[in-house]
Amino acid sequence: MGQILSSPLKEKASESGGDNYVAYGLSCMQGWRINMEDAHATILDMKQVHDYRDGDEEGANAANNNNTAAAPADDGSEDHVAFFGVYDGHGGEKAAIFTGDHLHELIKATDAYKTGDYINALKEGFLSCDQAILRDFFMRDDDSGCAATSALITASKVVCGNAGDSRTIMSINGYAKALSYDHKPSNEGEKARICSAGGYVDMGRVNGNLALSRGIGDFEFKKNVNLPPEEQIVTCYPDVIQHEINYANDEFVVLACDGIWDCLTSQNCVECVRRGIYERKSLVEICEELMELCCAPNSGGSGIGCDNMSVVIVALLDHAHGETLEQWYDKIIARVELAEKGDKKYGGISAPYGELYKQMYGDGYEIGQQGSSKSGRRDSDMHDPEMEEEGLGDVAGSPITLQKLLQSNAITNENGVIYLDTSSAQSLLAHFGMSDEVTGDDDDTEKVEEVADEDAPTKADE
Repeated sequence: MGQILSSPLKEKASESGGDNYVAYGLSCMQGWRINMEDAHATILDMKQVHDYRDGDEEGANAANNNNTAAAPADDGSEDHVAFFGVYDGHGGEKAAIFTGDHLHELIKATDAYKTGDYINALKEGFLSCDQAILRDFFMRDDDSGCAATSALITASKVVCGNAGDSRTIMSINGYAKALSYDHKPSNEGEKARICSAGGYVDMGRVNGNLALSRGIGDFEFKKNVNLPPEEQIVTCYPDVIQHEINYANDEFVVLACDGIWDCLTSQNCVECVRRGIYERKSLVEICEELMELCCAPNSGGSGIGCDNMSVVIVALLDHAHGETLEQWYDKIIARVELAEKGDKKYGGISAPYGELYKQMYGDGYEIGQQGSSKSGRRDSDMHDPEMEEEGLGDVAGSPITLQKLLQSNAITNENGVIYLDTSSAQSLLAHFGMSDEVTGDDDDTEKVEEVADEDAPTKADE
């Protein structure tokens, strides 16, 4: 797991804001990790964003780093654009911080953005962010990288751009819809690009090292001068999903890093957020309690729950009918009550967080009462968990359990799609003294469950 602390740092940096179109809560927490490598951006009005200027550190700072909530706009709904982003760093925090400060500026600077083509604005903005890092005097020699998930939200649509394994989802009547898909090296399309560019995938990692296959920065994997950025071993080129908002059904958007998604499925997360809404907690409170729910009671397990955590919840307000945040709460609470009466149109809520915590970590643990590291701070490995080999921590020949298999890299769940990396599975079985024979075709990765149509809300995440 790399370096961890003897006990988690649970101080939270939180903020909230809103206007006539959206309201949001954000919180982030360092947790068990020795460094905080997450960053974020919350922009209520893209008109308030300053133009990006190469190397102009003073200009960027003049806008308060330009990555916090701006004043609400007075313009008409057709011109209203908000932006939210979560950036999960690895190998250091610099790439994530740079992205949090400047990605929205670079997106706004594109010709596509100026014409309202937000799909291509996100694609061009992500590519421009890599180039801006290379041109920046303070960043050009930095080796860090970050997963990036972001959303432009207008009065009529949500446009999500994603590169890496952070994730954005939407709640539609209480059911999760994917607005992004996790980029993992074991995904067949990702593996094909990696290998075509001269790389390889070993134990579910790029060149046996990096646990995600797309991201900003990570220039160690972007050195092939004969290939465009989109075709490098690791690319910052995002997948983009556009969703037309239906205020009769669409409730909220959640953006979070994998510190959350390692612990909760997308549907779990929607149900947890809706429980907080049902209890009339603020969006910030819900974010903070989600992180408490996901924070492991100790660091002696698989590493799940021991990462940095960042989460943003964005309420979609029906501006055309003057919906207030209080009325938005009332609407969702009414839907929860209908679901409890058996109306299948609406999803329900999670069990109380305390019960969920026991289900996740065991009956002997209480939420918010983390203990110490099982073995204290670990200094033997100076690498980030996103950039290291995953140890199995058992002796060869010991009995294999389902828990051990699920905690390995052999099985992954990327936002509703379950993947079996058979090369990892063979190594795992051999490690536990079992047969490593694999029947079937020669593909290294087998997709065993397909995600439902992206345009239809699903009742289960996996």
